[in-house]
Amino acid sequence: MKHTRIIVTHYGGPDALQLVEEERPEPKRGEVRVKVLAAGVAFARRTGARAHASRNAPRALHAGWDLIGIVDRLGDGISGLELGQIVAAAAD
Repeated sequence: MKHTRIIVTHYGGPDALQLVEEERPEPKRGEVRVKVLAAGVAFARRTGARAHASRNAPRALHAGWDLIGIVDRLGDGISGLELGQIVAAAAD
């Protein structure tokens, strides 16, 4: 089954966002797949305002480091989460 995700191809405004359609991956051992309901597309990261000195060149970023979604598949070895559970994540 296919899914769509957004990547940031370069620093900039909305033109930096690109939709990519690809096969939906199955979670590996220790992984969880989440159906994303809402995700951030951080302005500061898209524009380079938060670029670190060692990473100041434009590069592809994957949007959605902050998200809310529903657990839709569990890989082997996962405990403490259930299918259909609402989850949130934030990373920097």
